[in-house]
Amino acid sequence: MKFLVVDDSRAVQTIIKRILVSTGYKDIELRVASTGSEALALLKNWTPNLVLTDWHMPGMSGLELLQAIRQRVGADIHVGFVTTESSARNIQEAYRNGAAFVVTKPFTQDTLQQAVLTVLQDGASAEQAIGSSGRESLPMPTRFKPDPQSIRQLLGRSSIACQIEPMAPIPVDRLALPYVIGIYGHPQSKALEAVCLLDLNAACILGGSLAGLAPGAIHAAIASGTLSREIYENATAFLADLNGMISAGKGGAPLVLSTSHLVQKPFEKLYSLWRQNNGRADFSLSFPELGDGFIAFLLS
Repeated sequence: MKFLVVDDSRAVQTIIKRILVSTGYKDIELRVASTGSEALALLKNWTPNLVLTDWHMPGMSGLELLQAIRQRVGADIHVGFVTTESSARNIQEAYRNGAAFVVTKPFTQDTLQQAVLTVLQDGASAEQAIGSSGRESLPMPTRFKPDPQSIRQLLGRSSIACQIEPMAPIPVDRLALPYVIGIYGHPQSKALEAVCLLDLNAACILGGSLAGLAPGAIHAAIASGTLSREIYENATAFLADLNGMISAGKGGAPLVLSTSHLVQKPFEKLYSLWRQNNGRADFSLSFPELGDGFIAFLLS
């Protein structure tokens, strides 16, 4: 995971760097710049996952840096502000120019961590992935057999107790945000073949249980509506383990999990897939002392 911190205060640079390291991502690459011009020079030959910039700096402002990144580098780089700027008009201007978040100083570690995690689990990239992944000339998956016993056995390997029952498909307008989706495809193709959706409760309970978290930490994650890195990665691992329930074509290899995303706002491409019902299975999940959730499988 690559981060660029842009701030003319070395003390603030150090604080932000420490918080980024504490998110728990492996192989973090951190670079710093004291001005917008320095940042743009770095971006000529290096592409971070996230730029965190101050607003008020010598020469180029943070807003001008954001605009320059959009014009010269493109929209693929996320840019967030960590700033003393508090003007509602200016903050709105930042969002209009594509800012991922604005965290005002002074800030707590949790506030900045959650802002960063929300961006890195970006649901907008899910919209792009689903929107750009048309089906190719591959055979339709003929093995679509998610069933309570298979899911129960998978959870049993990690000693997770869960009551699983088939349920009626949930209407698209009753999908509560946020939720986690996994996108599956053929190993030799970028085409979207299937989607698995975990509601927030299921994602937090499964991810938290696999991470060995206490019930209180799991309930706190559900209440916050944002998954920690640890919960998110373990929920993603669970989604990856589900691939054996779907394979492409008769006797074909299991589909593989290509990406996972935390979706925090609705988008039509997923809703359209939800309505098509080319193949679907929904299950309620009940975890003793932890709560209830659901999981849904959909074929493209």
